[in-house]
Amino acid sequence: MTTAKNRRQESGYTMVEVFLVVVLTVVGFMGLINLQVGTLRGVSEAKSMTQGVNLAEHFIETLKSEAISWNMDATLMLTQASKFPHLRMVGNPVVGGGSGWLRAYRSGSGSDKRVGPLGNDFLWDSGISSEIPSDTNAHFCVHYRVTWIIPNYLIRSDVRVLWTRPDGDRQLYADCPVGMETDLSNVASVSIPGTIMRNVFTQ
Repeated sequence: MTTAKNRRQESGYTMVEVFLVVVLTVVGFMGLINLQVGTLRGVSEAKSMTQGVNLAEHFIETLKSEAISWNMDATLMLTQASKFPHLRMVGNPVVGGGSGWLRAYRSGSGSDKRVGPLGNDFLWDSGISSEIPSDTNAHFCVHYRVTWIIPNYLIRSDVRVLWTRPDGDRQLYADCPVGMETDLSNVASVSIPGTIMRNVFTQ
């Protein structure tokens, strides 16, 4: 005699059961894919953050390298563009005087002003630039400002490195305009302060 239980076992799975298994499997795989995408995005953002911090610190060191030659009255820096391409932008030595935000690197006459994580200052970085092309991973914008703390002796430097978020429009800020930091939906950034001191050991 065939019972209801035996009849069910003989008939196999119903379409509803198969459909539920497929749906649960797809949902599980979609969750794993979303988790993987989120992990990759987090790794990419962490890499950009690390490179941005390194680039900001590197630019501050560039300013300090310029300051090695700063052993005179600061007004003389204003006329020596080749020797003080960045520090001369601080202007006349008065308390609170300074440059405002400026774009740090120049990359030719093209409209794309972004640089790689090593910058492209060929005066100070000619060695590394000969080993690693300066346009490698070039998606960073660098802004800086210099402000007098103690006129003729001490300058505060602020360096801000910006880059487009992974889901942002990468061409939107290719020319690195000052003010792009306000577009938080498209732009991520890191800022590093520093101090630049006059070289008092040589006259």
